Amino acid sequence: MNRRAPKILLVEPEPDLVELFVAAFAQRFDAQITCVCGVEAALDVTLVTPHDVVIAELRLEDGNGLQLTERLASLSGAPVVLTARDLEAADAVEALRLGVRDLLIKPFPIVHLLDAVDRALRAGQTERARLARYRRMRELVRHVIRDRRDLNRRVELICRDLVGAHQRLVHRVLAIQDGRKEVTPAPPVPTA
Repeated sequence: MNRRAPKILLVEPEPDLVELFVAAFAQRFDAQITCVCGVEAALDVTLVTPHDVVIAELRLEDGNGLQLTERLASLSGAPVVLTARDLEAADAVEALRLGVRDLLIKPFPIVHLLDAVDRALRAGQTERARLARYRRMRELVRHVIRDRRDLNRRVELICRDLVGAHQRLVHRVLAIQDGRKEVTPAPPVPTA
């Protein structure tokens, strides 16, 4: 099976860390990596190219990773991993509320970030597969409903034809019993 390389958006203002992270991501994931250093740049990039996972620093020059996470939720739904030099309890609670996949405190071993990205990528794949199944099921339900309506219309037409045939037969039988030679046709069955 031919899998595409994952797309990673890295939002990190420190050039040394960007270089380190990019090398590690490229080696472990063979990923397409987009690097930006602020909230607005990350949003601009996301509008053009959706990413499979976003890694963002909590403290950015033009905002923070929590604001970015909140705004990304409506744009792409990509899982977010946040990194931070200092973390307040309120930020951690807000990160949980926003559905951040992982929150890593700097400095951390690079393998922790790689594992967090791996988990986020797998979670994203699982979510995309779930959504694809959901779309297929909705389409199947639409087909079943449409086919059921069509079948109901056909059954209704058959029933009308049977009622009309029965009325004509009854009319003929009564005419024969009355000894009438001339048989008049039964009135047509009204259609709705």
